Amino acid sequence: MELLKNAKKNNVKTCGIVNVVESSIARLADFVLPIHAGPEIGVAATKSFTAQLIVLYKIVQKLSENITINFEEFSESISKMIENPKKIQKIAKELKNVSDIYILGRGINYPIAIESALKLKELTYIHAEGIPGGELKHGPLALMDTDVFVIIINPNDSTYTDTLTSAREIKARGAKIIGVSDIESDIYDHWIEIPKINEILYPISEIIPIQLLAYYAALEKDTDPDYPRNLAKSVTVK
Repeated sequence: MELLKNAKKNNVKTCGIVNVVESSIARLADFVLPIHAGPEIGVAATKSFTAQLIVLYKIVQKLSENITINFEEFSESISKMIENPKKIQKIAKELKNVSDIYILGRGINYPIAIESALKLKELTYIHAEGIPGGELKHGPLALMDTDVFVIIINPNDSTYTDTLTSAREIKARGAKIIGVSDIESDIYDHWIEIPKINEILYPISEIIPIQLLAYYAALEKDTDPDYPRNLAKSVTVK
């Protein structure tokens, strides 16, 4: 809200991408784009996050002459990916007694690593941290050992080879690897398969199975995934 108020104060046109059309942002912004995700019951936003991404992609597609996205085909591929969550549930069982999870991503995948860490720590109370792939040897590699799980976000894009090299270095230190990719590898102890899609859409296909992983891991730890301890739905203090 502070950013929005400052923008208005400086006569900058603003657009609010919101799920609640009566929200403070919607009332203050010059333009409003509702995401129509429906009520977000849980404190940890999941469907609203992915819906916001979709709206941003639609904006990009409108502004670009070179990007064409078949959203219907993309939706079908996502539905197929999550129709059988048994593999994710099995991985969630192994996370029950883990104390540290690191999520590694490069380039466009790094923001998803950060979001994944947020969901895991909110829902499971496990320490989770997003790591940029290029920073692995500048500190995070020292944390890797046999007690650690590392989620490698590794779609078949321009970052694939370098990320796989990072996975090998982590595996050599004894950490367990969960690969989120459309390509299987023997480096992964567990593989969460995502669909082969347009490269720019990988972030959405990556975050959804990790949201499910956080949800099922929370159930394994007997925590309430809708109401994490110490957290509120809206934050009103600086």
